[in-house]
Amino acid sequence: MLLLASVSHAQTVNIEAATAYWHLTDALRRDEPLTRKAWQDFLAIPANKVYASAVWGSDTASLGRYRRAIEVVYRPSYDSLRQAKLKAKVWYYLLVEDYKQHESEDKRYVAAMQQNPDYLEKMYAYAYEALPTRNHTKVANLKLSYVAIGNDGTSQAEGIVFSLRSVRDNNAIKPGILEAHEMHHQLRTTSHNYDKTDPADDNLLGAFYNALNEGTADLTDKVPTLASASDSAYTRSWLLKPAPGVIQKIDSTIRVQAAGGPATPEKFYRQLTNGTNGHLPGFYMASVIVQAGYLQQLLDHADDPLAFAMLYQKAAKKSKSAPRFSPTSERYLQQLVHKYAKPR
Repeated sequence: MLLLASVSHAQTVNIEAATAYWHLTDALRRDEPLTRKAWQDFLAIPANKVYASAVWGSDTASLGRYRRAIEVVYRPSYDSLRQAKLKAKVWYYLLVEDYKQHESEDKRYVAAMQQNPDYLEKMYAYAYEALPTRNHTKVANLKLSYVAIGNDGTSQAEGIVFSLRSVRDNNAIKPGILEAHEMHHQLRTTSHNYDKTDPADDNLLGAFYNALNEGTADLTDKVPTLASASDSAYTRSWLLKPAPGVIQKIDSTIRVQAAGGPATPEKFYRQLTNGTNGHLPGFYMASVIVQAGYLQQLLDHADDPLAFAMLYQKAAKKSKSAPRFSPTSERYLQQLVHKYAKPR
């Protein structure tokens, strides 16, 4: 299941989880039930465990619905229900059906990647485009894995896990951009660069750091996606269209704190950004900054969320449409900049 490739450092490509999925679905095609033990054993495979934790977390109900979709889509005795779910465009059923229809293609792809993961050079090159020079390094002993569930990639301490659906979608736009986005997270720092913070500031700083973290990574894959015909409308609808309203609501929370009110709970920021962990409004903010000509400044402060917020404000003032933070919020953010400035 494993192969070592070399781009200065060893890379491990693992397809155990994808292969296990096809074994699982072979049994379902024989109309055998998906037992609790079989499902738990499947989820216990390291790549599946990492992916499920990142995508579903503690949402066992949604994961349970995904399991049910797998059983219905593959078992012949459920074909009538399968057709009804597909006609109703129930997302999990559409996603699982897509894996079913592309199984041969997916098998050929992972077999080829075991022999020669040809995206490795592109993965680093594209990732470097949205990272400061200090982060232009290589990850030693990086673990790369493929799963045949879900529709995303995730970068964790255990390595990078790619869903094959997401790989297919992104390769159709520009090969290597999904891998570059996740590599971006491996190469950059994992938190802001402030030595010690006031707990009252942590949630706001965390919201801006998440926006900075995902927003800059999104420059590697979302920009070419927006330039393509395949997925640009969807990306605009979930990442760009709601962003101005989100920024205005963040502005409201800052004004409350500036007036001496309580810190906004982390849960509020998570709900406000639709659980995107920073993609919304991060990509919008990063795009406004780049359009204003401040890419280098953005990279220079890639681990400084307050610099990111202030750079966005500077860029928004040059824009005809981007929302700005209110004068009250701008003054408060500038106070935080001074509060956490490192001694020279």
